[in-house]
Amino acid sequence: MFTPNDLHQTLTASGTFNGLYTALMAAQPSLSMRTHADQATGLVFFEQDRRVRNSPISGTITFNLDAGAILLCADGYTGPRWHTALERLATTTAAWSWQPAPDHKPGTLEGVLHLGGSITAETRIGRSHHHSDAADAALALIPADRAASGPAWALAVAVLGALVTDDPAYRSPVLPAPDPDTLTGPVTDYPAAITIVAAALELLDENGDFGTARGHDPIWPTDAEGAAVRALRDFRDALINTIPDQQPEPEPGSDDRGGCCDCPHEMEA
Repeated sequence: MFTPNDLHQTLTASGTFNGLYTALMAAQPSLSMRTHADQATGLVFFEQDRRVRNSPISGTITFNLDAGAILLCADGYTGPRWHTALERLATTTAAWSWQPAPDHKPGTLEGVLHLGGSITAETRIGRSHHHSDAADAALALIPADRAASGPAWALAVAVLGALVTDDPAYRSPVLPAPDPDTLTGPVTDYPAAITIVAAALELLDENGDFGTARGHDPIWPTDAEGAAVRALRDFRDALINTIPDQQPEPEPGSDDRGGCCDCPHEMEA
């Protein structure tokens, strides 16, 4: 997907490097940084404290050439602070799918979160090797293709900024805010939502009164019930229109919108 030179140029042109540096420079407590010894596009950051032999806070930021993925690793921040940073991707960490990490010591968790159909977030949270009350954690944001790499990197800057500044509402001063639909609410599983809404409509259509009524047909038991079912059908169509090539055929004899051609067919990330 990227050559080393191409990746460096893209990170620079997109403002990602500037966003990462700006977040680290605003860190509390203050951090020092340098380029990664093994990756020209990577960064190493650490807290310098003469009172502590090992760096109280340390971390790395690296990129995968094949997928354009970004990996944030940090040791020394508390678990709650890491969870707060992860909530920049969803309003609660409950939106993640969690399981114990089998290849690590007990108490280490791994989580997966799908951000639309274009970005996958993976995290691992364990206990710090140096501090009993801190976490050793990592977050990978993996784009499905090169077009999704820019949004994935912007999300990483938002998470990094929230983590190192201890500001849950951190906004990069040099990068546009990532798509708010990605950052609000648990991530929508559109195929599952379509299935649920379609099943509800099937149950309604099995009812003789509801099943034969269409549009503003006076057969509806009440105007309010008719409006509610029409709204449910519109919601189903709006969900389907978030996924390409899944628009339904219009129902025979119906004035329902069985697929709104005016709606964009892109998945909201």
